[in-house]
Amino acid sequence: TTLEVPGSTPRPVAVTAAPFCPEPDAVCDPRVAFVVVLRPAEEDQHMVGSPFPGLIGRSPAMERIFRLIENLEHSEATVLLTGESGTGKEVVARAIHSHSVRRGGPLVAVNCGALPGELLESELFGHVRGAFTGAVRDRAGRFEAAGGGTLFLDEVADMPLPLQVKLLRVLQERTFERVGESRTRKTDARIVAATNADLRRAVQEGRFREDLYYRLRVVPIEMPPLRGRREDIEPLATFLLARVGARQGRALRFSPQVLRMLLEHDWPGNVRELENVLEFAVAVCKGQTILPEDLPGEVSAEYVEPHELETSAPVLHPGGSNGTSAGDVKEIDAARIRGALEACRWRRHKAAEILGISRTTLWRRMRDLGLA
Repeated sequence: TTLEVPGSTPRPVAVTAAPFCPEPDAVCDPRVAFVVVLRPAEEDQHMVGSPFPGLIGRSPAMERIFRLIENLEHSEATVLLTGESGTGKEVVARAIHSHSVRRGGPLVAVNCGALPGELLESELFGHVRGAFTGAVRDRAGRFEAAGGGTLFLDEVADMPLPLQVKLLRVLQERTFERVGESRTRKTDARIVAATNADLRRAVQEGRFREDLYYRLRVVPIEMPPLRGRREDIEPLATFLLARVGARQGRALRFSPQVLRMLLEHDWPGNVRELENVLEFAVAVCKGQTILPEDLPGEVSAEYVEPHELETSAPVLHPGGSNGTSAGDVKEIDAARIRGALEACRWRRHKAAEILGISRTTLWRRMRDLGLA
C-alpha cells in the first residue's frame, strides 16, 4: 500500500499484521489485540511497484520516469507523453496529476481520435444553444471542466488541423470561445497530451503544426515498450494477476514455465496485451496455478524449452566433407548473425525472423559467439 504523510512524498510500504497473544504474566496493555508492522517497500522482496498507484517497474527506464514525475511536483509545464499503444501513457498522466499541486482539482480526459472534428471542438470548448443542429442548450466544454486541474488530451496527433490552431491559441493565451459564441473565456487547466504516433514525421508531412508540437513538447516523456524493459515483466505480471484474480475472488500464481514464456514473448501490445493475456489465463485456469495450457496461443506458440534447443542444435564436425572446420563454420555463423542484427538495428525478434530461427535460439547463438 501507499503511505501518505502531509508535507512529504507518498511512499510504498509493506504492511504485516498478526494477532497479539501475550503470556499471562506479561506486562502489556490488555487492550492490545494486534501487532502491525510497517516497512519500506524496498525492504520487502515481495513488494513491487512505485510511489505512484498503477505504475509498476524496477527497470532503469521506469526509474527515470518516476524521478521525473517527482521533479514535476511543483511545475505547471505542459507534458507530452509518447510511446507505443499500451505502454501506460494514461497511467503516467494520472500520476503526474495526482503528484502535482493540482491534485485537488479534476483530471479530465479526452480522446482526440474518438470524435470527428466538429464534435471534438464542442467537446473541448463547449457550445451555446443553437450553435448547430441538436444544440438545444448551452454546454460547458472540457477546458472549463478541467479548471484548477489537468486536461489529458489522448491521441492528440489525430486532432484536425483547424482545431490544432485553436488549441495553440489556448496554450499561448489561455483563452478560448465556445462554439457559436463570441465571448472570450479564460482557462487555467494544465495540459498533458499523449500520442503513439511519430509527431516529428507528422510535422514533416504537414499533418501536425510545428508550433503546436513545440508548445506541447515542453516536458517530453517517452514511455519504453515492454520488450525494452524485460526486468519489469515479472513484477508487472504478478501485480496484474493479483488484480485480475481479486476481481474473481481467487489467489493465483504462475508456474515457472509460464513465467519463462511471459519473459520470452515480445509483447507488441505492451502492458495492455499482458493484462489481456492474464484475463484470459484466469478465465480458463482450473486450479490455483497458471499453467502453459492456460495461456493464449500467440504467447506459447513460439516458446521453445531449453532442452529442446540442446537436442535440436546442429553438431559441427571438424574437417567435414566440405573441408570446413568448426572454427570456420563458427566465423561464418557469427558474420551472418551479426549482419542480420545490424540490418534490424539489433532488434532480436526481427533478426530471428530473417534468420528463420526462434528468438531463444538466436539469443543462445549470440551468447555462444560472444555477440553483445
